[in-house]
Amino acid sequence: MSQRPDVATNLDGDRVGLALAGYWQWLVEERRTAPEFAIATAYFNPGGFEQLADQLEAAGRVRLLLGAEPDAQQDLARVRPLGRRHPSQAAGEQLRGRLSDHHVQMAQDRDLQGFSAADDARLQRLLGWLRSGRVEVRRLESRFLHGKAYLVESDAEGVLVGSSNFTGAGLSSNVELNLARYDTQPVEQVKGWFDRLWGEAVEFDLAGLYDQRFQVFDPYVIYLRMLWEQYHADLDEAEPSPHELDLTQFQKDGLYRAMKYLERHNGVLIADGVGLGKTYVAGELIRQATFDRRQRVLLISPAALRDGPWKQFLLEYGIGGVEAVSFEQLSNDPKLGGTGRHALHFEPREYAMVVIDEAHAYRNPDADRTRVLRRLLSGSPPKQLVLLTATPVNNSLWDLYHLLSLFIRNDGHFLDAGIDSLRKHFAEAERQDPDALSPDVLFDVLDAVAVRRTRRFVKRFYPDEVIRRESGDIPITFPQSQLHRVDYDFDGVLPGFFEEFAHALGVDPEDDDNPLPGPDEVFYDPGRRLTLARYAPSAFLIEDDPEAFELQAAGLLRSGLLKRFESSPHAFAKTCAKMARSHESFLDALDDGWVLTGDALAAFEKSDTDEFDPAFVGGGGRREPADRYNLTALRTAVEQDRQLLRHFQSRAETIDNADDPKLHALVDQLAEIVTQARTEGGTAQQERDRRKVIIFSYYADTVEWIAEHLRHATINDDRVAVYTDRIDTVTGSGDKQSSLWGFAPVSAQAPAGTADRYDILVTTDVLAEGVNLQQGRHIINFDMPWNPMRMVQRHGRIDRIGSVHDRVYLRSFFPSQKLNSLLGLERAIHRKLTQAAKSIGVEDDIIPGIDSHTERIYGATDEQVRRLYDNDASLLDDVEPSGALSGEEFRRELAKRLDDPRYRQQVETLPWVAGTGKTTTGQPGFVFCAHVGDHLRPVFRHVPIHPDGTPDLDNVSGDVLPCL
Repeated sequence: MSQRPDVATNLDGDRVGLALAGYWQWLVEERRTAPEFAIATAYFNPGGFEQLADQLEAAGRVRLLLGAEPDAQQDLARVRPLGRRHPSQAAGEQLRGRLSDHHVQMAQDRDLQGFSAADDARLQRLLGWLRSGRVEVRRLESRFLHGKAYLVESDAEGVLVGSSNFTGAGLSSNVELNLARYDTQPVEQVKGWFDRLWGEAVEFDLAGLYDQRFQVFDPYVIYLRMLWEQYHADLDEAEPSPHELDLTQFQKDGLYRAMKYLERHNGVLIADGVGLGKTYVAGELIRQATFDRRQRVLLISPAALRDGPWKQFLLEYGIGGVEAVSFEQLSNDPKLGGTGRHALHFEPREYAMVVIDEAHAYRNPDADRTRVLRRLLSGSPPKQLVLLTATPVNNSLWDLYHLLSLFIRNDGHFLDAGIDSLRKHFAEAERQDPDALSPDVLFDVLDAVAVRRTRRFVKRFYPDEVIRRESGDIPITFPQSQLHRVDYDFDGVLPGFFEEFAHALGVDPEDDDNPLPGPDEVFYDPGRRLTLARYAPSAFLIEDDPEAFELQAAGLLRSGLLKRFESSPHAFAKTCAKMARSHESFLDALDDGWVLTGDALAAFEKSDTDEFDPAFVGGGGRREPADRYNLTALRTAVEQDRQLLRHFQSRAETIDNADDPKLHALVDQLAEIVTQARTEGGTAQQERDRRKVIIFSYYADTVEWIAEHLRHATINDDRVAVYTDRIDTVTGSGDKQSSLWGFAPVSAQAPAGTADRYDILVTTDVLAEGVNLQQGRHIINFDMPWNPMRMVQRHGRIDRIGSVHDRVYLRSFFPSQKLNSLLGLERAIHRKLTQAAKSIGVEDDIIPGIDSHTERIYGATDEQVRRLYDNDASLLDDVEPSGALSGEEFRRELAKRLDDPRYRQQVETLPWVAGTGKTTTGQPGFVFCAHVGDHLRPVFRHVPIHPDGTPDLDNVSGDVLPCL
């Protein structure tokens, strides 16, 4: 019996597609020859084919006529406004537009097909049918096609005509009305109608449209399409109102981005690399607030920057209405709970914008200064916050999180980016191995709040930029950096000292299984192991467990001693002496029946280690009754530690200033600098600038040690006599301005008439941030740069825009035979600190930079130190985590390529789901540009390949944009 439908509507369980499929299947099975079909439809998609696929594949011949329906809202023959073209012309334009829209809609429908093995198989089946040789596709382009017909051409068998398009919805879900006829005359009339339109239609490559999904495209074009999907709206934005400061183009671009982020979040992190002019971007934001909007602005910075660069900048550009205070002034202001003098002229609520230079100083959420800042920022309406820092990450990714939390108050702020909890997101990122940390982990967050460009970025995308000044244009150029390793060796003057010291610290670098000493073993190795029990007495409690913080703090003191030893024997001896005196005070209290606890932090502060901020956890010593402790063991350990500290102090003090081989190597380097400056010729001032040197040390004690020797050497060594009376030191938090102006009166913008007084500055890292010393040419890291980010900050004092030198030099001192041992010892100390924390059940990080869950510290890696050791100057760019912090490189790359019509055409016409045929690593595979859920959001999909060469779509992995 024939399954001929009479009416098909998609109502009450009736489905147009099922009715057609049943009827056509009956024809396929009953006829000796395969039936021939013809279909006229205004729209087509694979969902429609799927419902009739079995029957269409069994057909003898199929003609598919496509067209476009007119817009039901327009009747141009009846309504024509004055001045418009003739209705026929307008209708022609409308037809072309509708045909174009139809093509776009089919392409979008193709792109929105699922990304799975089953979806892929369905599209491959459609392509197989279209390319079988039994299907012909044409499109009616001379007129609109409103009628829909499903015709059995064989013997004028029958036809279904009505409203259903050849789409999934038209055959299954839309409310449709279709009538069937099986008598010859009306079927022939419909066939004549079809043949007439078929004759007018032109061939249409429907297979080519769907085949694009499986074509192999240039990976770079796919990459650009990814960037286009992410950023094309940004490129089309109109520039904001004109600025008034003399900004370069890359600074203007940063300004526009910062303004956008301030509008969205009331905060922005300006994290441009060292020496790129963050002050100018922030200065224009300040000017707009104070002058254009008549708002009060508070500028917070280190005192040296407030009184130096910022004071000069605001004066030069006539920016008034901004109040500048130092970190210390803000913390002590009575309006914010302090006990010092009033620094704020107005009530905190009156400031509309707060700008913080060197904002990483507020990365510690528990520090007093941060709590004061939060009080300042509290209230409604929210203040706009501008954070300036080239190093938002120092020890841990939590540094960055705590900075952002100053203006991102809602933990779900980035829910629309798929981040339900910002804290959880950072915690997951922090748990990853920093060497394997992918830039995409924090990209969505940082690209929405941070302006981050590096020198490498500026060199690549703004090669012809200039700074406009009344005195003339200054090209945006950077001096070429040259690195030099300086070797020294203490074995000749302190034979065997390192091995003895490493053993005393409790970690032999060549023996990773050697544990830190505990209270049970110390008695059997008298005088040879440094327990630091005085700083971790809870390890000797009779009943209670040790305090995790004490164990970690004592362990970090070991690290501090190691770095003091590497810095100078003088600094090391002074620290040993201080610690020994502290042990004597501890023993005196023990004699009185008390155990002093909780002051390891104070000792840490004196050790000046680079990883530990004592303010993070608070402090304050206390005393407890001694009867809770194993007094015999505790006393023995403390006495032996005191003895050992005095022993090391005595050995280090055998090296006087004149015998220190590291100081001799320093003088040799200065002599080379003098000779080079003299050889290159030029004016007396040019020669003087070329021999200007900044010598950095972590420790003030070492600064004194260096300066004493150099002052003596300039008198007694003719090679460096030119430096006589031209050496200055800078340490601590006192006034530095006279030193800066005396060393670099031009670049530090000293008042007119200021004398050029110094050619050598010996300093701690108080001069590693925010000062313009590019009149100088040389940086010397007298201590080994344990943290490469600190080294980049130092080098940025001279490697800056506006340097008068075409080359600048960075020298770093390394122990010639002990580098591997030092790195191994430091690594072992930190690993065993983590093990100690885990062994007593610590769940959260106790000290910043020491993660209880991993064994690595973010930032300072062996690989980076070794690259510096090998004089690899690219480290100065690579050490900056630019990929994780900004999308500016992506935006500029896209803008640059879209200027090329060839790339623009390829990018804008690339199908959404497209493959490269290879992975980003060059291995066989596919990388697709795919959609996610209901949103067209760019995602890289890596598709592994089966042994037979076909893609394994059941095992697709994906990462977001920055992974390429």
